[in-house]
Amino acid sequence: MTFTEALERPGAWDLPQTQPAKKAWSEILSRALADAIADRLRTIGFHGTKPLIGGAGERAFQGGLGPKKVDVSYADEQHGLLFAVSVKTISYPPYGKNLKNRFGDLMTEAITLHMRFPYAVVCAFFAFPDHADADTGQLRRVSTFSRACKLFSLASGRREYTDPPEKFENVSAICYTPPTAARPRPAITRIVNCSTMEQMSEDGYFELLRAVYNDRNPHAPIGEEFRDLE
Repeated sequence: MTFTEALERPGAWDLPQTQPAKKAWSEILSRALADAIADRLRTIGFHGTKPLIGGAGERAFQGGLGPKKVDVSYADEQHGLLFAVSVKTISYPPYGKNLKNRFGDLMTEAITLHMRFPYAVVCAFFAFPDHADADTGQLRRVSTFSRACKLFSLASGRREYTDPPEKFENVSAICYTPPTAARPRPAITRIVNCSTMEQMSEDGYFELLRAVYNDRNPHAPIGEEFRDLE
């Protein structure tokens, strides 16, 4: 399942008019993106990653600050949580209104999981429509998407298990053209690795996730190229 296919699942972005309808659209998108990430991770070696398409959604883990539901998780009975991706979306304007609150929520998630699983690779994936990359004007020279990537960079790049638990191993952000009634086919505008502020492809994103995981787990790497080491 690709990101483009995930973006098709909620339906036309311009049809929801009420706040509850917009919230429901965003929730469907979040689940679709979680499905797409988990599906692709399984194909590159993270067997057993949840959720399964059409199956149960978030999986709950006992974190350092209490139970925490994880959007995408790779775990086993011996080690517990090994790899996680938290999926967040801001789908409708004003895009920057809740940005700092979402940033705070992300850091709380990282702390909760890293306190219990300090070796776990915990990542975040944040999605914005392309309108958030064009909302500049006289009062704002930088778009919300660019500002968000810069903000997320402060919480990205945790390299060692002893690094601050509120940081993520990686935070990446995706900007997309949403499906509309007149233009039902969505498209990916760009994907940014907030650790380096570099753009990457969809394939490159999953290669990055595997590389970050393998850097933390050199004794049990994931991927065909490491078969001789296992």
